[in-house]
Amino acid sequence: MLDEIITDQNFAWNNELQNKIENFYVELSDNAINELLENKMNLDENNKNLVILQNEIKEFKKILVSGCGFFIIKHSCFSNFSEDEKKSIFSIISKILGTLYVQNIKNEKYVVITDEGKSMKTGGRYHQTKEGGSFHTDSPQWKKTPDYIAMLCVHPAKTGGTSKFLSAYSIHNQMFKENRILLEQLYHKFHFDKRNEFKENESPTVFEPIFKYENKNLTLRYLRNYIDEGHKLQKQSLTKLQIESLDLFDKISNNDDLSVNYDLKADDMAFFNNNRVLHGRTSFEDYENPNQKRYLIRSWIKDRTNLN
Repeated sequence: MLDEIITDQNFAWNNELQNKIENFYVELSDNAINELLENKMNLDENNKNLVILQNEIKEFKKILVSGCGFFIIKHSCFSNFSEDEKKSIFSIISKILGTLYVQNIKNEKYVVITDEGKSMKTGGRYHQTKEGGSFHTDSPQWKKTPDYIAMLCVHPAKTGGTSKFLSAYSIHNQMFKENRILLEQLYHKFHFDKRNEFKENESPTVFEPIFKYENKNLTLRYLRNYIDEGHKLQKQSLTKLQIESLDLFDKISNNDDLSVNYDLKADDMAFFNNNRVLHGRTSFEDYENPNQKRYLIRSWIKDRTNLN
């Protein structure tokens, strides 16, 4: 267990980070953009000619590892490219950061995030609704979760849909101050519902702790309703202490003073460390025109140094 307050503002930050946008809002150099323009005809391939781009993305990756844990590439970097070309560039950048995970039983490596008229209350997945959601990490029900999440904003919503980012270290610090007994509970294992994506004779849940502290690194996995449903599936009721610990986690995570808000613009590309940055969004309203609806593309990335 991490048994101290972390004061390094690269790891434990709050909403004051919004006033230091240069720490997470980045731009490609003119040389990298020109390199992409020169290779427009080959963007669907793993182009080895994009040396400048590769070097710049590797520098940005340091933000994911030892900086605030997320960065957004400014939309204007991609103003001279078609929609298909932007999608290809997003794919190339994702692959520079690591190995892409298949995200579902359809074997999709790129998943569309858009309102499909579904609701989480009736079994819809978060990315298929227009509902806002509590802070979470992606794929907490997997044994090996993705290290990085990438999103390309093709169309923002008419109103709402604000992206929210929150440091795991900041939550941990606050829980450490308020109630160490409840914090310790989150280092024990919980059942996470696999959402019906499991093979025959396989457990319908993954049994893992929320917080881990290994090699001086704090990591977490979290999505509250996956935990609630996972324990129902296993017919193992959460203890009073476990419920109190989860409630405290939720209360702290919903403190707006701790989170950074950002309205993704069309062509913005967002990348964040799924092991130490929780994310969420506000609910949103869409345009009536289906071609203008909020539409993002997501990839899940495994850092190649963490493949074993």
